[in-house]
Parts: sequence; structure tokens; C-alpha cells
Amino acid sequence: MEFDYKFYLDTYPDLRHFDEPNALHHWQHFGLKEGRQCCKNMKTNYETNVTIMIHLFQEDLFTEFLTYINNVKQVFNIVNVIITININSKIDKMIQQCFPNFIIIKVENKGVDCYPFIESVKYIRKNNIKTDYILKIHTKTTNAYHFGFNNWRQNLIHPITNIANLRMISHYLKKIKNIGYIGAQRCVMPKMFDNMNYSGNKQGLNLLCNTFPHLEQNMTDFIAGTMFWISNEVLNQYLTEELMDFITPQFVNAKPEIDLHNDKIIMEYVCERLFTGIFCYDKTNILVNEVQCQSEGFGTTNNVIDHSYFYQPNVFSFHIPKNVILS
Repeated sequence: MEFDYKFYLDTYPDLRHFDEPNALHHWQHFGLKEGRQCCKNMKTNYETNVTIMIHLFQEDLFTEFLTYINNVKQVFNIVNVIITININSKIDKMIQQCFPNFIIIKVENKGVDCYPFIESVKYIRKNNIKTDYILKIHTKTTNAYHFGFNNWRQNLIHPITNIANLRMISHYLKKIKNIGYIGAQRCVMPKMFDNMNYSGNKQGLNLLCNTFPHLEQNMTDFIAGTMFWISNEVLNQYLTEELMDFITPQFVNAKPEIDLHNDKIIMEYVCERLFTGIFCYDKTNILVNEVQCQSEGFGTTNNVIDHSYFYQPNVFSFHIPKNVILS
């Protein structure tokens, strides 16, 4: 692999004081272990098979989402890109002409992004597609200014798809066992979120957990907006055919009513809590936050977090729910 000195220093601002011999020495002794790229076309993770699932409801955002796909391609071995579109959409011809390897699935306009996600999971199972982790993203345009989300889509997507963070995600996927989900910390909602104003969501989760004993009977904090990396092993464990068959008939066409001050069970919002809150309760979850700090971080040895060095542009918080005492 040819070492590109200019690329290396341009890509990693913390190393820009190095001359070429020191930069090469750094990559050979530190950078390679940290998952840094030594040239533009170098992948850092060939071991982890990734499937990207995109619900392209807002078709005009396709170019933006190509950027996220290309970022992931620079780091991971992408098994498949699955794009779900509205059943009446015509964009599939353009996508297939330009990107013949992309898988296009037409779905009914129901269940917002949750129903297309379930259909995509069914597809990889039906076709025996081997994948380790799934990146689930969608073309969200709504915002929640009262939660500080002035661009909710980018608040959710950017922390888990920018190149620097993808290299760290790659490192963790190889080193840390029992990972459930990886998401933007800014968009995490606490497990107690529904206690006062969203009673229908609690009822919906209780219904699912009582109906399906294989589900965790406790809940952790969840990703509001349902964009995250999630382990396919977790999905195989919890998202069973029976559960999917129970959920999907309860999705409504078009956009569901608001769940605030609503005691009705609205399955779209229940799934938002189910996928990361219930499925990943007993897992090690990773939250990417936006704190700007020094570039040195913490690594692992034999799957134990220690003080070994590796590049960490943002802070990655480990969240292990069963070890956290909540009142």
C-alpha cells in the first residue's frame, strides 16, 4: 500500500506538524492500528460486512444520501445498499441505471421509516444476505426545535457517517463485543421520557413485551428519529417473523398523528423505542457526541477499555444499560 504523505496530513489535522519520515513512521506504528487511511482508496475495515438501508421518501435528497454511502464505502466492506421508495415512485429507473448494484424495494406509504426498515430486513433474510451491521438512515425533514434539533436529519446522520467518526466506529465494531446500536448522543431520549406526556407509547411497549416473552422486559435510552447502526445479530434475536407480522398491520398510511398527550397506541412511535430501547437493553451501545476535544482517545486491549492510544476526533460514550442504576 503506497503511503500518501499529503493525504495523510490533510486528513488528520493532529499530525500536520509531522514531516514525511515522521508521518510514515506514525502510520506504520500507530495509524494502521488506529484504523487511519494512508491513501485515499484504502479501506480500514474488510472484516465487518455492512448493509446500508435508506428510506428515500424525499427523493430530492438522493444526492445528499449518496455522500453518506460514499463515506461508508471508504471505510467498510458494503455488502448491499437497499433503498426503499414509494410504491408509485419513478425514481427507481434512474437509480438502477446509475447504480445497478443498489437494491430498490417499493413499499406502501405507511409506517413512516419503520415499515420500510422491516421490509428491508425481510429482504436480506429471504435472500440469505450475510451482514454484520446495518446502517439505517432516512430522509427526515421534520424538526424538533423544542429539543434543540434545528436540522434533525443531519443531527442524526452526520455523527455516524462522517469519515473521521466512521474510522472510530470501524475500530469499535472490530474490538468491542455485544454491541447493540451506535447513534448520535444528541438525539438520545431517556428511558423515562414517556412517563408524563406520551402514555400511549408506554402502553404499546407493554403490549409488545407481554405478547412476546423473548423481548427484554426492561428498556434503555433510545434514539429518537430512528437513524443508527444496529447489529444484525440483535435483529435476528429480537425482530422475529412473528413480531413483524404483529407490528406491520398496525402501521397507518401516510403520517401518523402526534403522540404528545395521546393515550392511543401508535405503532410507529412504539417502534422508535423498540428498535434501540428494548432490543439493545442488554447490549453495549455507543453514543457519538459532538464535544470537540483533543484528538487522542482511549482504546481497548482484549475487549477491555484501557488507556491505549488511538485517534478519536469526537467523544464516543459507552452505554451499558444493565450496569446503570436508574431511579
